[in-house]
Amino acid sequence: MTLDHRKVEIVQEILSTSQEELLDAIDEVIQKFTKPKYRLNLSKHQNIRKKVDLNELKKERPLKEFDMKVFEEEANSLEWEKSIDELLSELD
Repeated sequence: MTLDHRKVEIVQEILSTSQEELLDAIDEVIQKFTKPKYRLNLSKHQNIRKKVDLNELKKERPLKEFDMKVFEEEANSLEWEKSIDELLSELD
């Protein structure tokens, strides 16, 4: 059996299947060989647009003013379990 015959046979099997698990397994194998290591799958998310109009988006979600004073007050009121030096040392 030639490589082309094997491809056709596999494609026919894929087209005739109704098992989602089989398709998931095939997709996983294909990704390991052909796709980048990380892939973002947005198929299960809703309300994702292919194109976005920036002006429309600004109307839907207007910018909020950032108040640095309020931010500093909130940040200073946080209680940390570790000191800043301990947190910084964990970054190394």
